Amino acid sequence: MNKVIKLGMLFNEGNVPDFGSIEQYSVGRDLFLLAEDIPKLNSMLTKTASASYLQNGSVFTFDTGDKAYIIDWLSEETGALYVYHSGTDHWYEAIPNE
Repeated sequence: MNKVIKLGMLFNEGNVPDFGSIEQYSVGRDLFLLAEDIPKLNSMLTKTASASYLQNGSVFTFDTGDKAYIIDWLSEETGALYVYHSGTDHWYEAIPNE
């Protein structure tokens, strides 16, 4: 069976979670996505949600402090940045200081 690398994780072809528009565009760990896919951060891109999809030997690649930027946040009037916390296995909207 062919293998697919998505967001730094190894999956079997045909068994890749639907991450929607979530992408890594550089060598860094930052993610970029459209506002419509914000729910997929916590429904598909957590250690718990990804575990059943990962190929044997592959691990979840995100750590506390990793960031996901919403690229259409101005037009969609939604959060611009989410941060992952590995202890809770959850992505949280980063609220800017006012």
